[in-house]
Amino acid sequence: MADVYYGLAGSPVSHSLSPVLINIVAQHLSQVLPKANRFNLVTTDLVDAEFIQDALAWGYVKTTPSPIDWDLTGAPFGKFRNRALMQKVLDSTIKVKQSLSDLTKEERKDSERLLPFKCDIKLPIKSFTEEVWLNLTYPLKHQLKSPAVVDFNDSSRIESVNVLRFDGFGWWSSNVDGSGFARVAEYFGIDIASGACLGIIGGGGAARSTAHTWTTLGGTVKAFSGKRDLNEYDWFKGADTSDRTCDVLVNFDDDSFPEDITVTRFCVKSQYHPIDGEHKDRIAAIKHKVVDGRWLLAAQHLESWSQLWAPQCKDYLPSLDLIISKLIQAETILASYA
Repeated sequence: MADVYYGLAGSPVSHSLSPVLINIVAQHLSQVLPKANRFNLVTTDLVDAEFIQDALAWGYVKTTPSPIDWDLTGAPFGKFRNRALMQKVLDSTIKVKQSLSDLTKEERKDSERLLPFKCDIKLPIKSFTEEVWLNLTYPLKHQLKSPAVVDFNDSSRIESVNVLRFDGFGWWSSNVDGSGFARVAEYFGIDIASGACLGIIGGGGAARSTAHTWTTLGGTVKAFSGKRDLNEYDWFKGADTSDRTCDVLVNFDDDSFPEDITVTRFCVKSQYHPIDGEHKDRIAAIKHKVVDGRWLLAAQHLESWSQLWAPQCKDYLPSLDLIISKLIQAETILASYA
């Protein structure tokens, strides 16, 4: 059994659902894997960091000098309240054996076999006794530039890293924003390989990762400007935007969608926000015609596990629809104690 120290690093991070997701997936694997192959989450932490050095430092010492309160509980990790409430969450999610009845069952496509891209380094076929796993969010994704870190998925080329693994000897890095987005799009019926057109607003780390993955899988991308412009990067070959039409549209800058862009299929929110109400209200939110950012976060977590953290467990991971169902249940439990 591997002891895992997990942290989400960036600023701000107090709102994140990542601590819930990492626990849910580990719990699911504990039900389907032999005991020796399971994962013991020793630490789940939020690392408020504006510089990558601080995030990596957490990976070495596995603790933060200034714990921050988690918005979902009002307490920092490591304290009794968080431990108790997370256990209540897991006591509830373990009972969720099937996805919500009105969610489509996920069927993976051929693109799954292509991930991760250009992976020349073979990862270990089993976990080490102790591992450190990190997810990175704003403003850290573009800051990791070190030859000492083994790079997967063209992370260095596109300057976007959002997942790390440390075994006590060295670091591996990857970006799964793009593969997570592609997984969600395919779940909702988009055939990327057929040339499906994705419209992107923004040019930050998540936008770069998504554009890179989408085009590598055979789709086309239209960069509709934003705070940063994807066209500034020499690796990006975008389609002509004079025709402001696309199949899928995502805004990585905010939650708005310009009225002068015609979307033939659906829009995707890159962010997620707290949902007020009961369980049924949360279900309605994740079934909305505008795809909620929770889908992206859940898919990115699954891709972190399957590509970098534990690729040997890829076939045992929960489906996207099941993990979303468990996440909704978890949020409902946490809200009842807020």
